Amino acid sequence: MSECKEASSAHSIAHPSLWDLDRFEQNWSIALDTLMREEASSLIPSARVRWQIEHCEAFLDVHSNWESIAPDHRLEAWKRLLLAAEEACRTILPLCIRCGECCRLASPTLHLEDLPLLKTGKIPWENLLALRIGEPARSPFDGKPFLLSEERIKIAEKEGSRECVFFNSEANQCTIYSDRPLQCRAQGCWDPIPARDAAEQPFLLRSHIFEGIDLLLQVIAEHENRCSFQALSEAFETLGRSRGENVEQVLALLSYEDHFRRFVSEKFQIPPQYLDLLLGRSFTRMAPLFGFHVLEEPDGTRRLVPEAPEA
Repeated sequence: MSECKEASSAHSIAHPSLWDLDRFEQNWSIALDTLMREEASSLIPSARVRWQIEHCEAFLDVHSNWESIAPDHRLEAWKRLLLAAEEACRTILPLCIRCGECCRLASPTLHLEDLPLLKTGKIPWENLLALRIGEPARSPFDGKPFLLSEERIKIAEKEGSRECVFFNSEANQCTIYSDRPLQCRAQGCWDPIPARDAAEQPFLLRSHIFEGIDLLLQVIAEHENRCSFQALSEAFETLGRSRGENVEQVLALLSYEDHFRRFVSEKFQIPPQYLDLLLGRSFTRMAPLFGFHVLEEPDGTRRLVPEAPEA
């Protein structure tokens, strides 16, 4: 709290009694940023904390009446506001304000309970992808990476980000809010217990989605047999150990997996946009997980190019 007061004082031009509304808002922004660094939980989005503080009675009263508060009473009003902000920061109300931070951090993993949303088309299949055994994933609770011991079905994320494809970032809204899956309905930044309980429910698998369609289940099994994620991981590990000597073997594996996908799409007339659900992401798209991307030359030949290190 003392650091918060010092930061606000250091950036002010005078005593609060002399602040106009613009100066009040500038100093308030500084104080609020400092307070959230000191007090806010890393599990609760800062946008959520800011919303609660700026909707508390003390802020609404002081902010809306600042210019009419007598100068010799402004310091007391400022202190009252800082104390109320500190209390609001520590006591998060059990209320979703739809700030969208959870939607920006990752898309949800689906559970068996969500299958009716797929069958009725409320969640289109082209917006789904399968994560296969061995693929890296992140915990929705602490963000830590881990390797999957069984497959998962996820809603896709926007290209180049972890933001859910169903999140409208301009409007700050979920476009399927009334039909959102279990993980989203259980999510509450103020209380992780419901989400942890939901995570104990059975996960949705491809065998549930394609139940009774033996041909597609056979295709999935054959793809896993010939093009497992483990095979891709081992190929890149060998590439590192051999210092690039087996690069042609890696490229051959990537090309074969691409051929497998094209064959399945053409043979069984499956639109390409459904292949991420049926077979998971292509090996070519997953090469960046191992520090490479695939460059195709004008003549159709391919090269593995190391990813540029981040600045």
